[in-house]
Amino acid sequence: DSNNDSEDDGTELLEHTLAQLHTRLNEENACSDYCTWFMRVITSAQIKSNPNHYLPFLMAENYGDVPTFCACEVEPMGKECGMVQVSALAECFGVRVVIEYMDGRGLVDGKDGKVVHHVFG
Repeated sequence: DSNNDSEDDGTELLEHTLAQLHTRLNEENACSDYCTWFMRVITSAQIKSNPNHYLPFLMAENYGDVPTFCACEVEPMGKECGMVQVSALAECFGVRVVIEYMDGRGLVDGKDGKVVHHVFG
């Protein structure tokens, strides 16, 4: 059936493209750095475009204004991404992001060791 062949070709092409993208985005000091920088700029722009939404969270991190937070925590390469940044990026792209924390606390204190879920977007 020619429809199944074209669907298979499309699936193979998509899988190949995704594999190439994954490889490129994980090459250190290459394309991935530009993509990371681009995402940081987008995240910063999202936070700056709606400062009143993000400011209460920034104040909890001891930042009194959005531009300072973005300059110190969002825009520089090599900085870890926190929940504020994840929330802003998810909101900007209109996607849902689920972060699961598996830090072992439950195993240390004898509890179930349940995974903590945080949903953004």
